[in-house]
Amino acid sequence: MVHLNQPRKLASATGSPLASSIALRITEMIHSGAFGQGHQLPSERNLAKELAVSRGVVRLALKELASHGLIESKTNCRPIIAKPNTREPNQLRSIRIWLWPNMADFAAASIMKGIQGAGLDESVRLVVGHAPGGNWDSIYEAERRFLSSLASETETFGVIVWLLGHHRSFEALRALREKNVPMVFIDRLPPAGIDSDYVGTNNESAARTGVRHLLGLGHRRVALLTNIDTCSAVRERESGYRRALADYGVPLDENLILRDSIDEPEGVEQLVESMLSLKERPTAVFCINDHLALQVQEALTTRNIQIPERMSVLGFDGLLRWVPRGGSLTTLNQDFERMGQLAAELVIERMTGSAPSAYKHYLLDAPLADNGSTAPPAISLPSNGGILR
Repeated sequence: MVHLNQPRKLASATGSPLASSIALRITEMIHSGAFGQGHQLPSERNLAKELAVSRGVVRLALKELASHGLIESKTNCRPIIAKPNTREPNQLRSIRIWLWPNMADFAAASIMKGIQGAGLDESVRLVVGHAPGGNWDSIYEAERRFLSSLASETETFGVIVWLLGHHRSFEALRALREKNVPMVFIDRLPPAGIDSDYVGTNNESAARTGVRHLLGLGHRRVALLTNIDTCSAVRERESGYRRALADYGVPLDENLILRDSIDEPEGVEQLVESMLSLKERPTAVFCINDHLALQVQEALTTRNIQIPERMSVLGFDGLLRWVPRGGSLTTLNQDFERMGQLAAELVIERMTGSAPSAYKHYLLDAPLADNGSTAPPAISLPSNGGILR
């Protein structure tokens, strides 16, 4: 197990993860033959509409493509495709990437920025798939189809996968393993029976640090709001919560662990109602991810419960780093960009035969970012530090 404490900063032509992800999507459209050599790209307006982003983001993406020599830009003219892919199929190598939830998401875009910044040889293509919107069944099925389609590929390739479906995708993963396709899992551990490289966050240690932060402020009634996902990241964060309580000698109250089984806004409303209906209300809440934490903040605010004066809220992910000053949610910042970079380096090592036979697991730190949603509890603790009654 490798622990990394010093993430490496990477440069980008635009500094925008979203613009970089859009540049990648346009590049894939070029490689697919949608745009030919010497042909003009569609207008910024049409590209923005097709890719569901603003014209400003498209403009930054085109700037990045121009910096890599893929398009030629002239004043008052639409950009022209400069470099078609002229290699023979047997000369190509590609990295197939399955991301969650889509390329416009901060985490996914940051991972892609890291992959692009890994110093890949120009002969390497990046082919990206992501889940469509809709219910979880359609998302799992899309993942299964993407991974299953790779089993018949003849081109040399490796796979970076942010696994969601697990059981549904297991047969496809096993088929890829039997073909010795290099695979690197990110964020979630490989399923049992699939030995592989892995790059993720030291979830247990980070969650432990975050909950200890709350306990250090004086909270003794700390709720855990989580979901019913059984993936490794969720399990590890809950373990960190439990360990932090043990560190402070605070008895575990199972009533303070509440699970959202609906995964919709109404599910969060029910979760918050259940928490506030407890005979002894918590004074702080640790949410399993930022998506849930932000919904909890909103639900508490609509009930006139001030944050952090009457309830401290802690998240996990760092999804608001694109907001000036990081937003108002105290959280644990995952290094998604470094995650993508390491995954790309690992899969290339496997593809070129330069990696050792033993699989590598990298765990990245997720440091605490105090953005103002946590504070000491409003009611003073007993002098012995025990639980309020």
